[in-house]
Amino acid sequence: MFRKVAAVLLVLAILPAGSFACTAIYIGSGLTADGSTIFARLEEYTSDEGWPKLFDVIPEGAHTAGEVYTGCYGFTWTFTHDSYGYTAFRDNNSPGICPDCGGTHAHTPYQAGGTNSRGVSVTATETLVGKEAVTAIDPYNKESGIEEAEIPTILLSEASSAREAMLLLASIYTTTGAYGAGSVIVADSDEAWYIENHGGSQYLAVRMNADLVFVCPNISVIGLTDLNDPENVAASDALIETAVRAGTFTGDAEAGRIDYAASYDDAPASVYPRLAAGLNAMSGEHTDPADLMPSGMQESIFRISNVDSEGKTVLPYTNIRLKGKTGIRDVMALYQHEPVSRHRSLETHIFQISGPTAHGTVEWVSMADNRTSVFVPWYPMVTTEVPGYFHAGTAMPQHMAERPAEGLYYETENGGWGLYPDGWRDSWYWVFSMLEHIARDDEAAAVYIRERMDVLQDDICASGVTGNPAAEICWRTALDLLSEFGR
Repeated sequence: MFRKVAAVLLVLAILPAGSFACTAIYIGSGLTADGSTIFARLEEYTSDEGWPKLFDVIPEGAHTAGEVYTGCYGFTWTFTHDSYGYTAFRDNNSPGICPDCGGTHAHTPYQAGGTNSRGVSVTATETLVGKEAVTAIDPYNKESGIEEAEIPTILLSEASSAREAMLLLASIYTTTGAYGAGSVIVADSDEAWYIENHGGSQYLAVRMNADLVFVCPNISVIGLTDLNDPENVAASDALIETAVRAGTFTGDAEAGRIDYAASYDDAPASVYPRLAAGLNAMSGEHTDPADLMPSGMQESIFRISNVDSEGKTVLPYTNIRLKGKTGIRDVMALYQHEPVSRHRSLETHIFQISGPTAHGTVEWVSMADNRTSVFVPWYPMVTTEVPGYFHAGTAMPQHMAERPAEGLYYETENGGWGLYPDGWRDSWYWVFSMLEHIARDDEAAAVYIRERMDVLQDDICASGVTGNPAAEICWRTALDLLSEFGR
């Protein structure tokens, strides 16, 4: 993600350095222990100063046919039908002012991912960076383009299948344009698509298959691609032409083949430690970040391609080799690895799709640092409400240069202090953030909290308990831990 904050000057001042740090993964059903498709994403903020998240259910018909939705940054959408119900994380504008844009209009800011009642799952806000030469030719639409955090809102409200969601997003890129660059995963029980855009209107989408795996920490993971593969590839009409005009094209234009990452992506060096950490956690091997950088010995290992070593067009693949069949606990463990997860983490959602039934998709959700948190499983297609502590709105924390004289507070990475807002104890985000802050200050406490959370997570996974009962067990455990530490 790369949050655009318009109203909070303090946040705006520190924003550019560090919010570029979300990590997504995809593991096809042929590579998982139970034959489910698993994909996930962690959302991170610019620093550890606190940014409360809400998890909720948007009911069926929250938006009606013909209604015009206005997002944070100028994008508007006219709904084509009454909206589907869906689960979603979002930023907290319950006090009446949006922390992202400063607006007071009705909207659901920074929805990052969720599943709708038709079984379509979406995760977005995985920010990418397009080459300057490309964006000079294909500029972002900063007036009315779709911003990455508005993608789940529109796709989950409108789309009844993953393919429909992919085509809808492609049409928006083509007609309205994008506010910025990013990647999106859309999936249902039939198929999954991965979409990247690096300019205002150019995009490339690849259909995932059962034997494909990737990890994306704010870097393009689409490499050499034969565009003449309509079953598995969808691309903007001028994808090659735009890169040629920009002088960045790598590939074979006459054959309709493009190395997309080489032609469009300009990821900063800061992403490679997370890329290496993710790959190492999945493969059980040790890859040095420098080997993954351009011209590195293993650069091609993590890129998706549909062209094999002999030049033949094949099903999309990467050269990532897993250490074994991956289970849901393996994925959770990956999101406990530094620097994939750290004190800046806001929320993580894992989608596990095993079939077309109402219980065929499980959405695992956590908030704050996964090293001191726990994932709660939901059947999102039949979930109509979640406990109030998941969407208890609070004010933003007060940030201070000096240690507060009273109240509950925590020290931040930049040497300042954060004062907990009123009502923090009613909020899942703040309760688990408190555990994170306790662990940061006391190494023994960190070990103890992690051990308690591991036992709890194992019990949740083994018992099959989901939804409100699972949430209540985790909530009570967290409150008991706070009491043990005198909070």
